[in-house]
Amino acid sequence: MKNREKEYCIKVGSIIRGLRKKLTGKSLCIFAYENDIPRSTLSRLERGEGEWGLVTLTKVAIGFGCKLPELFKMIDDELGENFTLVDI
Repeated sequence: MKNREKEYCIKVGSIIRGLRKKLTGKSLCIFAYENDIPRSTLSRLERGEGEWGLVTLTKVAIGFGCKLPELFKMIDDELGENFTLVDI
């Protein structure tokens, strides 16, 4: 994984952690359990380790009370316009 991709995963993971706390107020363990996500998977996601599948991200979105496109929009809004994954 390239450095920019690692940075992206770390930023997105941090945003998801912040959203989990803000939107649900639940601990990682409780949120993972209630949304059928392995605790270790959610922990790695929030730390920005690796890339995640659509099923896991969809479960996160449902846990936040939204749909996947809404989760992507929240992430995009938090990232801001200055962060790009690819140099154009």
